[in-house]
Amino acid sequence: MQQPATQRTPLIEISEIHCRMVGECYPENIQEFSSPVMTELNKVVPISGEYTVDLELFYFNSSSAKFFFDFFEFFEEKAKNGLAVKVNWNYRADDDTMLEAGEDFAEDLERCTFELKEVPMESSSS
Repeated sequence: MQQPATQRTPLIEISEIHCRMVGECYPENIQEFSSPVMTELNKVVPISGEYTVDLELFYFNSSSAKFFFDFFEFFEEKAKNGLAVKVNWNYRADDDTMLEAGEDFAEDLERCTFELKEVPMESSSS
C-alpha cells in the first residue's frame, strides 16, 4: 500500500517487511484514514520474522493519537506472538513535542524495540 501525503495526512507506505509514515496527521475523518491502514497491516504484517516501523510525524491531533495507540497496540500484540518489531520514532532536532510524544508511546511498549532518532532539520536557514 502506498498513499501519498496530503495537507492533513502523512505519506504511508506499507509492505510485508516495513511500514513508513511521514508528515502531519490530522484527518477530517479519522476512521476514513485509519481503517484502510489497519486493514492493510492486518493483511500483510507477518506472524514471525522481523518488521520495521519508521515514523516521522510533524504534528498529530488527539483523534490521531488514539489511532497511534491502536497502531502500536497492534504491533505490540504481533511482538507478543513472536514477530520482532522495531519502531523508529524519527523527530526533528527542534521538535520537543514530537520527542515527548515518542517517549510517551515508548513507555507503553514492552515487546517492541522502540528507538527515538533525532533527524536533521529540513531548513535552508543554516
